[in-house]
Amino acid sequence: DLEDFETYKIEKVASHNLADNENRLIDWSGLLEEAVKEISLSDLLYYGDNQYRELLEAYAAYFGVKPSQVVQGVGSDQMIHTIVTTFLQAGDAILTLEPDFFMYRVFSQVHGAAILSYPLDWQEGQPSLSADKVLAFAKEKKAKLIILSNPNNPASIAYEARDLEKIVAGFEGIVVVDEAYIDFADVESLVGNIEQHENLIVLRTLSKAFGLAGLRLGFALCCERLAVEIDKVLAPYSMPNITAKIGVQALKHRDKVEQSVAAIKEIREDFMDFLQQQPQMTALPSQSNFVAFTAPYTQEIFEAGLEQDFNFKYYTDGPMKGYIRMGIGRPDEMKIMKDIISSISQQHQS
Repeated sequence: DLEDFETYKIEKVASHNLADNENRLIDWSGLLEEAVKEISLSDLLYYGDNQYRELLEAYAAYFGVKPSQVVQGVGSDQMIHTIVTTFLQAGDAILTLEPDFFMYRVFSQVHGAAILSYPLDWQEGQPSLSADKVLAFAKEKKAKLIILSNPNNPASIAYEARDLEKIVAGFEGIVVVDEAYIDFADVESLVGNIEQHENLIVLRTLSKAFGLAGLRLGFALCCERLAVEIDKVLAPYSMPNITAKIGVQALKHRDKVEQSVAAIKEIREDFMDFLQQQPQMTALPSQSNFVAFTAPYTQEIFEAGLEQDFNFKYYTDGPMKGYIRMGIGRPDEMKIMKDIISSISQQHQS
Protein backbone atom coordinates (compact mmCIF):
# COMPACT_ATOMS: atom_id res chain seq x y z
CA ASP A 1 0.00 0.00 0.00
CA LEU A 2 2.84 2.38 0.77
CA GLU A 3 5.38 1.35 -1.85
CA ASP A 4 5.18 4.76 -3.58
CA PHE A 5 5.97 6.65 -0.37
CA GLU A 6 9.31 8.39 0.05
CA THR A 7 11.01 9.39 3.30
CA TYR A 8 10.56 13.04 4.17
CA LYS A 9 14.17 13.85 4.97
CA ILE A 10 16.08 16.97 3.97
CA GLU A 11 19.66 16.40 2.86
CA LYS A 12 20.77 19.92 3.76
CA VAL A 13 19.29 22.86 5.63
CA ALA A 14 19.81 25.94 3.45
CA SER A 15 21.30 29.08 4.97
CA HIS A 16 18.14 30.90 3.85
CA ASN A 17 15.39 28.34 4.39
CA LEU A 18 12.18 29.93 3.13
CA ALA A 19 10.61 26.56 2.30
CA ASP A 20 9.17 25.65 5.71
CA ASN A 21 7.35 28.93 6.48
CA GLU A 22 9.15 29.41 9.77
CA ASN A 23 9.11 32.67 11.72
CA ARG A 24 12.61 34.00 11.04
CA LEU A 25 12.09 37.32 12.83
CA ILE A 26 11.00 36.51 16.39
CA ASP A 27 13.65 36.83 19.11
CA TRP A 28 13.32 34.09 21.71
CA SER A 29 16.59 34.81 23.50
CA GLY A 30 15.88 34.29 27.17
CA LEU A 31 13.16 31.68 26.68
CA LEU A 32 15.40 28.73 27.56
CA GLU A 33 16.69 30.54 30.63
CA GLU A 34 13.08 31.06 31.75
CA ALA A 35 12.14 27.46 31.06
CA VAL A 36 15.15 25.85 32.69
CA LYS A 37 14.09 27.34 36.04
CA GLU A 38 10.94 25.22 35.78
CA ILE A 39 12.66 22.02 34.58
CA SER A 40 13.93 19.48 37.08
CA LEU A 41 15.89 16.27 36.72
CA SER A 42 12.68 14.33 37.32
CA ASP A 43 11.37 15.67 34.00
CA LEU A 44 14.04 13.55 32.34
CA LEU A 45 13.88 10.53 34.63
CA TYR A 46 10.12 9.99 34.89
CA TYR A 47 7.10 10.09 32.60
CA GLY A 48 5.46 12.69 34.79
CA ASP A 49 2.01 14.20 34.32
CA ASN A 50 0.70 12.72 31.08
CA GLN A 51 -2.32 15.01 31.27
CA TYR A 52 -0.02 18.01 30.77
CA ARG A 53 -2.35 20.05 32.97
CA GLU A 54 -0.22 23.17 33.20
CA LEU A 55 0.25 23.35 29.44
CA LEU A 56 -3.42 22.83 28.64
CA GLU A 57 -4.48 25.39 31.23
CA ALA A 58 -2.06 27.94 29.77
CA TYR A 59 -3.16 27.32 26.21
CA ALA A 60 -6.86 27.36 27.11
CA ALA A 61 -6.39 30.68 28.92
CA TYR A 62 -4.63 32.08 25.86
CA PHE A 63 -7.79 31.52 23.77
CA GLY A 64 -10.44 31.84 26.44
CA VAL A 65 -11.62 28.23 26.25
CA LYS A 66 -11.74 25.39 28.78
CA PRO A 67 -8.71 23.10 29.29
CA SER A 68 -11.06 20.17 28.64
CA GLN A 69 -11.55 21.55 25.10
CA VAL A 70 -7.84 21.32 24.25
CA VAL A 71 -5.76 18.32 23.22
CA GLN A 72 -1.98 18.63 22.90
CA GLY A 73 0.11 17.07 20.17
CA VAL A 74 3.66 16.78 18.87
CA GLY A 75 3.01 19.43 16.26
CA SER A 76 -0.34 19.72 14.50
CA ASP A 77 0.89 16.86 12.29
CA GLN A 78 0.34 14.41 15.15
CA MET A 79 -3.08 15.92 15.72
CA ILE A 80 -4.00 15.35 12.06
CA HIS A 81 -2.84 11.73 12.23
CA THR A 82 -4.67 11.13 15.51
CA ILE A 83 -7.91 12.67 14.23
CA VAL A 84 -7.85 10.49 11.11
CA THR A 85 -7.25 7.42 13.28
CA THR A 86 -9.97 8.40 15.76
CA PHE A 87 -12.85 9.17 13.43
CA LEU A 88 -12.26 7.11 10.28
CA GLN A 89 -12.35 3.41 9.57
CA ALA A 90 -10.26 1.96 6.77
CA GLY A 91 -12.08 2.68 3.54
CA ASP A 92 -13.98 5.71 4.85
CA ALA A 93 -13.72 8.84 2.72
CA ILE A 94 -11.95 11.99 3.86
CA LEU A 95 -12.40 15.15 1.81
CA THR A 96 -9.87 17.92 1.39
CA LEU A 97 -9.33 20.69 -1.13
CA GLU A 98 -7.00 20.93 -4.10
CA PRO A 99 -4.57 22.51 -3.50
CA ASP A 100 -4.10 22.00 0.24
CA PHE A 101 -1.58 20.65 2.76
CA PHE A 102 -0.09 17.42 1.39
CA MET A 103 0.12 15.69 4.80
CA TYR A 104 -3.67 15.29 4.89
CA ARG A 105 -3.27 12.86 2.02
CA VAL A 106 -0.29 11.09 3.58
CA PHE A 107 -1.97 10.34 6.91
CA SER A 108 -5.15 9.22 5.15
CA GLN A 109 -3.24 6.76 2.97
CA VAL A 110 -1.33 5.39 5.96
CA HIS A 111 -4.67 4.75 7.70
CA GLY A 112 -6.25 3.17 4.63
CA ALA A 113 -8.86 5.91 4.23
CA ALA A 114 -10.02 7.06 0.82
CA ILE A 115 -8.76 10.59 0.16
CA LEU A 116 -10.96 12.83 -1.99
CA SER A 117 -9.95 16.24 -3.33
CA TYR A 118 -12.37 18.98 -4.27
CA PRO A 119 -10.69 21.34 -6.76
CA LEU A 120 -11.05 24.98 -5.79
CA ASP A 121 -12.58 27.26 -8.42
CA TRP A 122 -10.04 29.62 -9.97
CA GLN A 123 -11.64 33.00 -10.59
CA GLU A 124 -9.73 36.04 -11.82
CA GLY A 125 -6.44 34.24 -11.33
CA GLN A 126 -6.96 33.01 -7.79
CA PRO A 127 -8.68 30.06 -6.08
CA SER A 128 -12.01 30.59 -4.34
CA LEU A 129 -14.14 28.44 -2.04
CA SER A 130 -17.83 27.68 -2.55
CA ALA A 131 -19.35 26.20 0.61
CA ASP A 132 -22.38 24.93 -1.30
CA LYS A 133 -20.25 23.12 -3.88
CA VAL A 134 -18.03 21.54 -1.23
CA LEU A 135 -21.06 20.31 0.72
CA ALA A 136 -22.70 18.89 -2.40
CA PHE A 137 -19.46 17.11 -3.35
CA ALA A 138 -19.04 15.73 0.17
CA LYS A 139 -22.61 14.40 0.17
CA GLU A 140 -22.24 12.86 -3.29
CA LYS A 141 -19.00 11.09 -2.33
CA LYS A 142 -20.26 10.11 1.16
CA ALA A 143 -17.34 11.78 2.91
CA LYS A 144 -17.08 11.16 6.65
CA LEU A 145 -14.63 13.95 7.44
CA ILE A 146 -13.63 17.26 5.82
CA ILE A 147 -10.21 18.78 6.48
CA LEU A 148 -8.83 22.02 5.06
CA SER A 149 -6.32 24.72 5.94
CA ASN A 150 -7.24 28.36 6.50
CA PRO A 151 -5.27 30.26 5.33
CA ASN A 152 -4.65 27.78 2.58
CA ASN A 153 -1.26 26.14 2.37
CA PRO A 154 0.16 26.41 -0.30
CA ALA A 155 -2.03 29.05 -1.99
CA SER A 156 -1.72 31.61 0.87
CA ILE A 157 -5.33 32.80 0.47
CA ALA A 158 -7.83 32.85 3.35
CA TYR A 159 -11.53 31.98 3.53
CA GLU A 160 -14.13 34.03 5.35
CA ALA A 161 -15.42 32.53 8.61
CA ARG A 162 -19.02 32.63 7.36
CA ASP A 163 -18.17 30.28 4.46
CA LEU A 164 -16.45 27.78 6.76
CA GLU A 165 -19.28 28.01 9.29
CA LYS A 166 -21.68 27.10 6.49
CA ILE A 167 -19.67 23.97 5.76
CA VAL A 168 -19.55 23.02 9.46
CA ALA A 169 -23.29 23.57 9.92
CA GLY A 170 -24.23 21.74 6.73
CA PHE A 171 -22.02 18.66 7.14
CA GLU A 172 -23.02 15.61 9.18
CA GLY A 173 -19.47 14.44 9.83
CA ILE A 174 -16.39 16.02 11.41
CA VAL A 175 -14.93 19.24 9.96
CA VAL A 176 -11.28 20.00 10.75
CA VAL A 177 -10.04 23.54 10.08
CA ASP A 178 -6.26 23.80 10.23
CA GLU A 179 -5.43 27.34 11.35
CA ALA A 180 -1.63 27.07 11.37
CA TYR A 181 -1.32 30.46 9.63
CA ILE A 182 -4.41 32.29 10.94
CA ASP A 183 -2.35 34.74 13.01
CA PHE A 184 -1.12 36.35 9.79
CA ALA A 185 -4.62 36.69 8.28
CA ASP A 186 -7.31 39.33 8.42
CA VAL A 187 -10.11 36.75 8.68
CA GLU A 188 -11.72 35.49 11.86
CA SER A 189 -10.65 32.27 13.59
CA LEU A 190 -13.21 29.54 14.24
CA VAL A 191 -11.94 28.83 17.75
CA GLY A 192 -14.88 30.80 19.09
CA ASN A 193 -17.29 28.38 17.40
CA ILE A 194 -16.19 25.12 19.04
CA GLU A 195 -18.81 25.45 21.77
CA GLN A 196 -21.75 25.70 19.39
CA HIS A 197 -20.59 23.15 16.77
CA GLU A 198 -20.02 19.64 18.12
CA ASN A 199 -18.51 18.51 14.81
CA LEU A 200 -15.81 21.20 14.58
CA ILE A 201 -12.11 20.72 15.36
CA VAL A 202 -9.70 23.64 15.01
CA LEU A 203 -5.97 22.93 14.76
CA ARG A 204 -3.38 25.42 15.99
CA THR A 205 0.40 25.30 16.35
CA LEU A 206 3.34 27.09 17.96
CA SER A 207 5.43 26.49 14.83
CA LYS A 208 4.45 29.55 12.78
CA ALA A 209 3.44 32.77 14.54
CA PHE A 210 5.22 31.68 17.74
CA GLY A 211 8.35 30.77 15.78
CA LEU A 212 8.90 27.55 17.73
CA ALA A 213 8.88 25.03 14.89
CA GLY A 214 11.60 22.95 16.53
CA LEU A 215 9.54 22.60 19.69
CA ARG A 216 6.95 20.52 17.77
CA LEU A 217 3.93 21.64 19.74
CA GLY A 218 0.40 21.70 18.31
CA PHE A 219 -3.15 21.63 19.61
CA ALA A 220 -6.66 20.55 18.69
CA LEU A 221 -9.48 22.72 20.04
CA CYS A 222 -13.00 21.33 20.01
CA CYS A 223 -16.00 20.51 22.19
CA GLU A 224 -15.32 18.35 25.24
CA ARG A 225 -16.97 15.28 23.71
CA LEU A 226 -14.63 15.25 20.70
CA ALA A 227 -11.62 16.05 22.88
CA VAL A 228 -12.27 12.95 24.96
CA GLU A 229 -12.46 10.76 21.83
CA ILE A 230 -9.20 12.16 20.42
CA ASP A 231 -7.49 11.68 23.78
CA LYS A 232 -8.46 8.00 23.78
CA VAL A 233 -6.33 7.41 20.66
CA LEU A 234 -3.43 9.70 21.55
CA ALA A 235 -0.43 7.68 22.69
CA PRO A 236 0.34 8.00 26.43
CA TYR A 237 3.26 10.24 27.34
CA SER A 238 3.44 11.34 23.72
CA MET A 239 4.98 14.71 24.53
CA PRO A 240 8.32 15.32 26.27
CA ASN A 241 7.97 17.04 29.64
CA ILE A 242 10.55 19.61 28.57
CA THR A 243 8.55 20.54 25.48
CA ALA A 244 5.44 21.12 27.59
CA LYS A 245 7.30 23.32 30.07
CA ILE A 246 8.92 25.45 27.36
CA GLY A 247 5.49 25.85 25.78
CA VAL A 248 4.05 27.15 29.06
CA GLN A 249 6.75 29.82 29.24
CA ALA A 250 6.29 30.83 25.59
CA LEU A 251 2.57 31.36 26.12
CA LYS A 252 3.37 34.11 28.61
CA HIS A 253 4.74 36.29 25.81
CA ARG A 254 1.71 37.22 23.73
CA ASP A 255 3.16 40.68 23.09
CA LYS A 256 6.35 39.24 21.60
CA VAL A 257 4.35 37.06 19.22
CA GLU A 258 2.04 39.88 18.17
CA GLN A 259 4.97 42.23 17.49
CA SER A 260 6.67 39.57 15.38
CA VAL A 261 3.50 38.89 13.40
CA ALA A 262 3.08 42.59 12.70
CA ALA A 263 6.68 42.84 11.46
CA ILE A 264 6.25 39.83 9.17
CA LYS A 265 3.03 41.27 7.71
CA GLU A 266 4.81 44.55 7.01
CA ILE A 267 7.64 42.79 5.17
CA ARG A 268 5.08 40.64 3.33
CA GLU A 269 3.15 43.65 2.06
CA ASP A 270 6.34 45.32 0.86
CA PHE A 271 7.37 42.14 -0.94
CA MET A 272 3.90 41.72 -2.45
CA ASP A 273 4.09 45.28 -3.82
CA PHE A 274 7.44 44.39 -5.35
CA LEU A 275 6.11 41.19 -6.96
CA GLN A 276 3.15 42.99 -8.47
CA GLN A 277 5.51 45.35 -10.26
CA GLN A 278 7.33 42.54 -12.03
CA PRO A 279 6.50 41.83 -15.69
CA GLN A 280 4.11 38.93 -16.43
CA MET A 281 3.91 38.00 -12.75
CA THR A 282 0.81 36.97 -10.79
CA ALA A 283 0.92 36.95 -6.98
CA LEU A 284 -1.92 35.42 -4.97
CA PRO A 285 -3.28 37.68 -2.19
CA SER A 286 -1.32 36.40 0.79
CA GLN A 287 -2.93 36.02 4.22
CA SER A 288 -0.07 33.97 5.64
CA ASN A 289 3.64 34.27 6.37
CA PHE A 290 4.48 33.16 2.85
CA VAL A 291 3.66 34.30 -0.66
CA ALA A 292 2.70 32.34 -3.77
CA PHE A 293 3.44 33.72 -7.21
CA THR A 294 3.97 32.64 -10.80
CA ALA A 295 5.55 33.99 -13.97
CA PRO A 296 6.99 32.46 -17.15
CA TYR A 297 10.39 32.61 -15.46
CA THR A 298 9.72 31.26 -11.96
CA GLN A 299 11.84 28.17 -12.60
CA GLU A 300 14.77 30.49 -13.31
CA ILE A 301 14.10 32.27 -10.00
CA PHE A 302 14.04 28.94 -8.18
CA GLU A 303 17.33 27.81 -9.71
CA ALA A 304 19.00 31.15 -9.05
CA GLY A 305 17.85 30.98 -5.42
CA LEU A 306 19.37 27.54 -4.99
CA GLU A 307 22.72 28.87 -6.22
CA GLN A 308 22.70 31.44 -3.40
CA ASP A 309 21.76 28.83 -0.77
CA PHE A 310 18.06 29.73 -0.63
CA ASN A 311 15.40 27.06 -0.36
CA PHE A 312 11.70 27.51 -1.22
CA LYS A 313 9.02 25.54 -3.04
CA TYR A 314 8.60 25.37 -6.81
CA TYR A 315 5.63 23.36 -8.08
CA THR A 316 6.10 21.35 -11.25
CA ASP A 317 2.60 19.87 -11.41
CA GLY A 318 -0.90 20.20 -10.00
CA PRO A 319 -3.14 23.29 -9.88
CA MET A 320 -0.18 25.45 -8.81
CA LYS A 321 2.16 24.29 -11.53
CA GLY A 322 4.70 27.00 -12.21
CA TYR A 323 4.09 28.70 -8.85
CA ILE A 324 6.70 29.46 -6.21
CA ARG A 325 5.76 29.34 -2.51
CA MET A 326 8.22 31.44 -0.55
CA GLY A 327 8.24 32.10 3.18
CA ILE A 328 8.79 35.63 4.45
CA GLY A 329 12.31 35.85 5.76
CA ARG A 330 14.40 38.52 7.45
CA PRO A 331 14.70 41.90 5.71
CA ASP A 332 18.19 41.07 4.46
CA GLU A 333 16.97 37.79 2.96
CA MET A 334 14.05 39.44 1.20
CA LYS A 335 16.42 42.11 -0.17
CA ILE A 336 18.56 39.39 -1.75
CA MET A 337 15.44 37.73 -3.20
CA LYS A 338 14.32 41.04 -4.67
CA ASP A 339 17.71 41.40 -6.36
CA ILE A 340 17.51 37.85 -7.75
CA ILE A 341 13.97 38.33 -9.05
CA SER A 342 14.71 41.79 -10.50
CA SER A 343 17.73 40.50 -12.34
CA ILE A 344 15.76 37.68 -13.96
CA SER A 345 12.56 39.64 -14.60
CA GLN A 346 14.46 42.38 -16.43
CA GLN A 347 15.57 39.79 -18.95
CA HIS A 348 11.87 39.13 -19.67
CA GLN A 349 10.75 42.72 -20.12
CA SER A 350 8.40 42.87 -23.10
